[in-house]
Amino acid sequence: MAEIVRRRTPFNGQRSATAPATCAQRHMWNLTQRQLPDASFYDVTHWARLPPHAAVPDVLTVMGELMGRYESLRTAFGPGPDGTLTQRVLRSGSFETEIAATVPGEDPRDVLRAWRRSMRQTAFDLATAPLFRAMVVVTDGAPVLAAFHVSHLAADLMSLRHLAAELARLLDARTTGRPAPPPAAFRQPVEQAEYERSPRGQALLARSRAYWRDQLAAAPATMFPSLASDTTEPSAPDRYSAVMDSRAASLALPVLAERWRVSTSAVLLTAVATLLGRRAGLPVCTLRLLAANRFAPELRGAVANLHQEVPVTIDLTGDSLPTIARRAFAACTTAYANGLYDPDHAEELLRAAERERGTGISLSCCFNDIRATHETRGGGPPAPAHAVRAALADTVVARHAFAEGEDFFLVVDDEEPGRLRLVLNADTRAFAPPEVHTFLHDVERLLVELIEDAPQQTRMAGRSA
Repeated sequence: MAEIVRRRTPFNGQRSATAPATCAQRHMWNLTQRQLPDASFYDVTHWARLPPHAAVPDVLTVMGELMGRYESLRTAFGPGPDGTLTQRVLRSGSFETEIAATVPGEDPRDVLRAWRRSMRQTAFDLATAPLFRAMVVVTDGAPVLAAFHVSHLAADLMSLRHLAAELARLLDARTTGRPAPPPAAFRQPVEQAEYERSPRGQALLARSRAYWRDQLAAAPATMFPSLASDTTEPSAPDRYSAVMDSRAASLALPVLAERWRVSTSAVLLTAVATLLGRRAGLPVCTLRLLAANRFAPELRGAVANLHQEVPVTIDLTGDSLPTIARRAFAACTTAYANGLYDPDHAEELLRAAERERGTGISLSCCFNDIRATHETRGGGPPAPAHAVRAALADTVVARHAFAEGEDFFLVVDDEEPGRLRLVLNADTRAFAPPEVHTFLHDVERLLVELIEDAPQQTRMAGRSA
């Protein structure tokens, strides 16, 4: 078992500051408060391989530089004098890093997994910065892996991917004696809050408010009628997760995306929405998409929590899946364009729509494509249909530890090259555990059948779900 040593590393930034929270910060704060006392539920962990020739002091020094550069990593949160959420940037301080030295034969990734599990049990105090912890794995005297664990209030997954790339880039420059190029322009959360209160920001929020109103008018009351009709005493729902690693789906997506002239994400979303709609007996499917909200150049290199969850309703009528996919692609483009919104206004609109209908509206159905290349269409020659079907033999579906708070939450990842990973967490009242496995297989099977059905342009009729 790895030997652990804890180090504290200082950081120094350009300023301290106090400002109103951003829309995305307020959105995540609301989700976190609902999850209490498990405040660590929404924490995020990410890791990076380290370049050769670095030493532990180099890694800690660069981490300190990144802490000083990105204010979100040294920000605390809490209600201000008027009761609204406030972000408070700490100018200087220190953060803790665990240095884990592996024993002979120990896999550094196992050390990383154990650290991630331990972080899951240790909630941050959101009122005390920094909301950041780090770990470095050392093998044979050299650091080989580094990981970040942050509150989701401080950073989202895209931020941590950027942070990992910056760590590797700065370490490489430091260990080779070359000057590191300056970072790309980025916006700090304090300035993002100021932008949202500017005339242009207010215009965007007004547009997204109208978008929410339209979506709530079109959305069904629920995608899971069995839950709506459940009259048993309410209790904490039991949830079950499974993961599917599919080479067949990975081969099929770019072929269908090229054929239908949409993104691979739209293809997969179409398959998922179609199966959910059939299951519910509905002509539409409403899901929440996780919007990155990095629409401006200065936000693409930002380290902050920018993501918000925005609803999209997909029309499933007609007998042509390519047509539905193009509809879904257009609907998602519009949804992402309205991904920045005031969460308090959205909640007000939801309650107003429920009062008008005289029934609750559940938006507890989520699709989260976290692949770095989810908008990329196929490159190179497309896989032939027989090769896609043959790849079904390699599919693995198993139980997974993933946990979410929604009735249906699907995560799409491409962590393993050449395979598509789908992780589905569902309320067992809506999906019994065997049905979770079946649904994942159905998504894969539908994609393979669509590849084989090219002459008829992928009719929907007669497909099993």
